[in-house]
Amino acid sequence: MLKGEKVILRAIERDDLKRLHELSHNVDLSTLAGGSWEPRSLAAVEKEFDKDLEDKDKHHFVIVVEEKVIGDIGLHHVDRLSNCTSFGIAILEPEYLGKGYGRDALGVLVEYAFRLQNFRRMWLETHGNNERAVRSYKACGFVEEGRLREHVFSDGAYIDTLLMGLLRSEWEMRRMRNAANATKSDLAGVGQQQIAFIAHD
Repeated sequence: MLKGEKVILRAIERDDLKRLHELSHNVDLSTLAGGSWEPRSLAAVEKEFDKDLEDKDKHHFVIVVEEKVIGDIGLHHVDRLSNCTSFGIAILEPEYLGKGYGRDALGVLVEYAFRLQNFRRMWLETHGNNERAVRSYKACGFVEEGRLREHVFSDGAYIDTLLMGLLRSEWEMRRMRNAANATKSDLAGVGQQQIAFIAHD
């Protein structure tokens, strides 16, 4: 189990499949996250789950907020030779969109991939019109590395696919910078408290 500031990531259990299947019925959000949508039976989801149990390179989690599953996230296309992996994330509960849950979940997954799994690079493909997702990826340090024009058909139109990536060295630099800024902020707070104390006297 991995904990962020807002979410918990834990391995997908069989008991989660019905909930994930229900969430996948949101066609608009599923299309935005994955590009296409087709009806899938719960039996098909369960069959895929059983097959994935045999794959040691599957790193799939449910995203949990206050014991409620709101989506899933995981590493895909794992390449241990080059230590690279792609990932996918889907928050399919509308009331949790745009409130930082996805960004927190991604931050937890990135730390898991770099710090615990020793990957060198993470990458993803996302729809060019998914502005909320692109902002979230950039906020976590991912940069646009390429664009495939009109590459995917989604919701009645051909749209661009963005390729984005993050190196572990870049992630480590961001961590160091954030830690330094946090230290400066703490020191500034202490200084202000001392000034306020003196002024009060």
